[in-house]
Amino acid sequence: MGVLSSTIPVLLAVVCFLSPSAFACSLTLEGSLIYDADFGLYWMQDGKFDQNTKMTWQEANAWLASLNEQKYGGYSDWRLPTTPPGNGWGYDGSNGKKYNVTVSELGHLFYLGLGLQGKMAPDGTLNQTYGLGEDTTPFNSLQPSYYWFGTTSELNGEEAAWKFDFQHGAQFLDTTNTYAYAIAVRDATPIPEPSSALLFLTGLLGVCRVRCR
Repeated sequence: MGVLSSTIPVLLAVVCFLSPSAFACSLTLEGSLIYDADFGLYWMQDGKFDQNTKMTWQEANAWLASLNEQKYGGYSDWRLPTTPPGNGWGYDGSNGKKYNVTVSELGHLFYLGLGLQGKMAPDGTLNQTYGLGEDTTPFNSLQPSYYWFGTTSELNGEEAAWKFDFQHGAQFLDTTNTYAYAIAVRDATPIPEPSSALLFLTGLLGVCRVRCR
């Protein structure tokens, strides 16, 4: 059993390294879509990333409506990312700061899916390097700037929506008539079948288990 336990992490690392479409163990490029295994989501690889395509929150939703009308990627349920309802910077009461929020879909993508750092570390110190630098992500031209959430709230009596900052790793409220980029996401239902690499790993672990016995 000890041999098997020590072998599993090595095999998992090998699978992540050998898979040509894996950018992190939770993100996999599938054609023009990026599958997030942690949250069970499909991200659109392309988005409104060009410098001239920052939009108001209303314009971002109109863009999504056009994607759904044309059934981009074969789907008609594209939406803006969400963050759980509640209070505080984490918007679920779990985080007193605007940094290191991983319960939201964009926060999870930034910190865990892409493995980036925010300006402020969880212990309150400042990181020397942070945010999205050169675009080495599986997305096409992801910008170190603000992106809209679909989740709304109120700010000083005005209609507001949450934004995520890919430059500093923070999320915050802003009025819906301001501008930001947009990225489309949808729930992956049903979840895609396991890749051939995962099936190979399962078989290999079975062989290891038999030999260990």
